[in-house]
Amino acid sequence: MTLSACSTTPPPAALPIQQSLLQRCPVELPELTDGTGGDVALTMSAWASQYHRCATRHNGLVDAIESHSETRQ
Repeated sequence: MTLSACSTTPPPAALPIQQSLLQRCPVELPELTDGTGGDVALTMSAWASQYHRCATRHNGLVDAIESHSETRQ
């Protein structure tokens, strides 16, 4: 006796990602205006702030993807 049937695999579950993690990093950084020590310090502080905000989102996204991948294995 031979049996045949359709084999269906459920689609993969959608990856639950927070909208706040789906923001792109800024394309442009603040520019130095006059090159004085104060201006350099303020500009570098702004760069560091933008970097840390972007890195936090990026790392959160990586963590979400990795935890989703681990639960599927």
